[in-house]
Amino acid sequence: MSRVSQAQALENRRRAVAAASQLFRERGVNAISVADLMKSIGLTTGGFYK
Repeated sequence: MSRVSQAQALENRRRAVAAASQLFRERGVNAISVADLMKSIGLTTGGFYK
């Protein structure tokens, strides 16, 4: 398991929030999952929970 730098973690968080915002507007809050969100930014669900 490899760790990411704090800078990369912040960038990943920024990308996740931006993607979630877009997906919520497109599909609605109840129509996306954590897996959908993380897949849209190219990460696994484990990254969400860390």
